[in-house]
Amino acid sequence: MIRQSHSVVLLIAACLAGCGSYPVFEPDASVAFASVVQQAAWTKDAAPAPGAETTGAISAQTDRADGAARNSLFARAATGKPDAPPTQTPKPVADAATDSPAGAPPPEAVEKITEPRGRAYLFRGVAGLIYSRGMDKLADRIKRTGITASVDTYLAWEGVAQQAIRDYRRDPAPIVLIGHSMGGDSALDFAETLNEVDIPVSLLVTYDPSRIANNVPPNVERYINIYQSSNIMGGGNVVQGSRFHGHYASYNLKDHAEIVHINIEKADRVQEQLVTKITALAQTPAEAEGEAVPIHLEIPADAAIELWDSGLPVQAHVGDTLKALAATYRVPLWALEEINSLSGRAPLDDGQRIVIPRHLVPMPRPSAIVGTVNSDTNMRNVSAPRIWGVTN
Repeated sequence: MIRQSHSVVLLIAACLAGCGSYPVFEPDASVAFASVVQQAAWTKDAAPAPGAETTGAISAQTDRADGAARNSLFARAATGKPDAPPTQTPKPVADAATDSPAGAPPPEAVEKITEPRGRAYLFRGVAGLIYSRGMDKLADRIKRTGITASVDTYLAWEGVAQQAIRDYRRDPAPIVLIGHSMGGDSALDFAETLNEVDIPVSLLVTYDPSRIANNVPPNVERYINIYQSSNIMGGGNVVQGSRFHGHYASYNLKDHAEIVHINIEKADRVQEQLVTKITALAQTPAEAEGEAVPIHLEIPADAAIELWDSGLPVQAHVGDTLKALAATYRVPLWALEEINSLSGRAPLDDGQRIVIPRHLVPMPRPSAIVGTVNSDTNMRNVSAPRIWGVTN
């Protein structure tokens, strides 16, 4: 059943489609708003994009019915001769920092991790056939790694979830859920459905979900929300449910003017980072060393968008500063200042708890472990800041 709130979102989207108020961010295409109008007409007759497969007959039938209605609605809205778009080309989304924390796999590491396993379920938003095409591109990237990926409209999530339950019981494998706009809401509902039958979700990612999206259920092991609080079509600052204890990271891109609701899922570098995480899921422990601390970050306009998985508490030494810790852990100073609400140059007390953003990385294969472990130092340099709750 379609929520009343979904109808409201649909009407708002129809108005925005005819007003030309959003530039389109496509790394491989023109940013002129005319491309949206052309795409609206094209989608009425074109075959589905490669890799945009659906899951079962129910999903396919829903896609056709829902797609026909949305094509008609948004094609009419798009022919309203929108105002001329801005002539300037928006700047590309900044790449993630090259000085990532030690052990974080770069995008090219996807090719080096053997036998990736899992199933990814992606969902487009209300105007998915026009504005959520980044989901198709992301699914294609995932499938090139050997992982199964499907793309559906947000309305089809219940049928897809039931098939996912059957597939998991037949062959357990990491489950990945990704959704854009109302597709993000559907991904959260999907996760809750799996929670009711005790099936874990290895990674859940939402791109600018709505403000009425549900909380993160407790069966989710890693959750990442990429949103803009300034967007009226999305802007959902999703929070953890009362029993959620997984890894949580929320990224508000409100200061990135080159990103809006209808292009937020298309950023190449963000997609690359997600594919890296997805490919490594089978080798990445759900419970990493140390406490998993939720992190909430507003990414500055001039900062790279780097998708950490959660925060990790450490204990500072006498005389340490956030600037020194940023250098030690190779993370941006602005991130430490924002997470800890402290100045970068202020001296820290001995044993003071400081949270640093961290990536979860795959466990090394036994053949890759070289040398012996020094139990006295617990595999850490004694001069480094102490991990919270772990004795050096």
